Amino acid sequence: MRHLLDRYYGKGGYTLDAARDPGGLTRAMRAYFKGDIGVIDTLPVETTGTPFQRSVWRALRKIRSGKTISYAELAGRIGKPKAVRAAGLANGQNPISIVVPCHRVIGSDGTLTGYGGGLPRKQWLLEHEGARAPAA
Repeated sequence: MRHLLDRYYGKGGYTLDAARDPGGLTRAMRAYFKGDIGVIDTLPVETTGTPFQRSVWRALRKIRSGKTISYAELAGRIGKPKAVRAAGLANGQNPISIVVPCHRVIGSDGTLTGYGGGLPRKQWLLEHEGARAPAA
């Protein structure tokens, strides 16, 4: 996590303070894993990144729980239908997985592809959210 923070905010560009429930995040994540899938939609998100990355991450937050889209559809949703690979790279660089649900993006042929947490975790998350998860 520190590596990602250094990458996005620069070494020394952030501080980490211990908090029991920062902004309700702990409570929301516990609720999510207990089955209240929609609770993550209520969490505010603020990230750094290029304008292109942020557009991809905003589009990810608009994918409804229980649904999946392809990388091609993701690129189309941000108005860059030819930027499928770039959208996929931005998807993979998402610094707030689950809350910014990059796991909801699958291959155009319906297969599970790429996930920083591993394909078994991606499949579990999709099943947890009620999406019909294709096999890895």
